[in-house]
Amino acid sequence: MAKRHKADARPTIAQIAQAAEVSVATVSKVLNGRVDVSPPTRERVERVIKEYGFTRHRPAHSPRKGKTGLVDLVVPRLDDDFFFPILEGVEQVLKEAGMRLVLSTTDYAVEQQLQWLEMEKERPADGIIFVLPSDDVIEALSRHRLPFVIIHKQGGTPPTVPSVSITSWDGGFAATNHLLALGHRRIAYIGKNVYAMDGIERFAGYRTALEVANVPLDPALQREGEFSATDGYIATRELMALEDPPTAIFAGNDHQATGVYRALYELGISIPSIVSVIGFDNLPFTELMNPPLTTVQVPRLELGRIATTMLLSLINQEPLNMRRVILPTRLIERQSCTSPTGK
Repeated sequence: MAKRHKADARPTIAQIAQAAEVSVATVSKVLNGRVDVSPPTRERVERVIKEYGFTRHRPAHSPRKGKTGLVDLVVPRLDDDFFFPILEGVEQVLKEAGMRLVLSTTDYAVEQQLQWLEMEKERPADGIIFVLPSDDVIEALSRHRLPFVIIHKQGGTPPTVPSVSITSWDGGFAATNHLLALGHRRIAYIGKNVYAMDGIERFAGYRTALEVANVPLDPALQREGEFSATDGYIATRELMALEDPPTAIFAGNDHQATGVYRALYELGISIPSIVSVIGFDNLPFTELMNPPLTTVQVPRLELGRIATTMLLSLINQEPLNMRRVILPTRLIERQSCTSPTGK
């Protein structure tokens, strides 16, 4: 069994879980006296707790006297399948901890987000996981008495705010660099006006890849558009009407890419022999598109699981080893990209 290296270093729940070879959720159950832990597992966890000299930190002034066993998860919408694996990841960890999920939506509206936070004060849970909060909401959460973790964000994130996000810049760079490596130089991007930080970062990755390759930045190839199929469709019709249209289109997300496909189909433009297309997120339907879509993998299940594991540590009043966790993205190559005609 692992030993602590520093006698004066206070162990965390994560360290206890690692030493006992169990999940953080199981340690949380033992600490909270839950009965749904097998006797051998409980004995092993308690033995490690004793060996590590673990004591639970209690702040001098705690406004909460009891626990509800509930965790709030706030997402923008439920009609966007991007959020489903995040929800699943949160639910998995909460089930392991014997806790329940309360789900709310805010439709990307700052007013609804702030209104939800005010309503939450009337029925407080043990903690909050907030997906894509605005700067105003992050500030309000920081003043809130409940522990919270955010997933992605609309603006900046103070270093003290516990958060989980992805390497969006790396994903944008990798996607664009893939098209450059195939020989494309007229590469369009759709979604440059998206306000969420991960959207801003993937657009920045696109621009940087072009700059590194000494490919001139053409504003005509940088199209606005929300992350929707409709905006992908509209932007593609505009792009292909240019005197010098793109040979490749980088859609800001996979939903946009479906709009790109539809527009190119209506125009009689073949994918990828005439125009290559690449997306972002790796949603399940992308494998079924014709041709299957090259895209960037986002570890959405892990976003939910890690955020919830962090929140459980905060609920148990334990410091976090890392307050900002950034998960890697990965390019998924399929059949929607090839070298431009004549290469």
